[in-house]
Amino acid sequence: MASTMIDALVIDTTDQITSLLLGDNACIQTIDDEVKALNVIDNAASVVVLLHYNVRKEQTEEYVKLIVNTNAKSKVVVIADKLDEETVLACLLAGAQGYQSLSGLKQYSNKLLAAMNAGEAWITRRMTATLLETLRAHK
Repeated sequence: MASTMIDALVIDTTDQITSLLLGDNACIQTIDDEVKALNVIDNAASVVVLLHYNVRKEQTEEYVKLIVNTNAKSKVVVIADKLDEETVLACLLAGAQGYQSLSGLKQYSNKLLAAMNAGEAWITRRMTATLLETLRAHK
């Protein structure tokens, strides 16, 4: 039985993500322009978005919100060299469904794409606990 191809959009100005990505079951498109990326996302039925944090840096949280507002079926994963827990949490609360460090991307890319395509989150157990604590505090 053939696997379903996963539509993935890489938003990266450096080509770091694409060079590490093993998309065995993915149709991967790379865009280095954030406005063009929003147009692609707007026209997609459903897409896994791999967003390099360095594209917008401190404005990544706002850009994630824009992506999700453009297409509610998009699944955003923030990719970065290394982000602190607070920054990852802010991106998740903005609508991202995951975070992956660049150092682990090659090893986990196929699992990450499959998990995102299945509607799962891609975060550490520690981040899950932090996210739950934050949600409980906002009751």
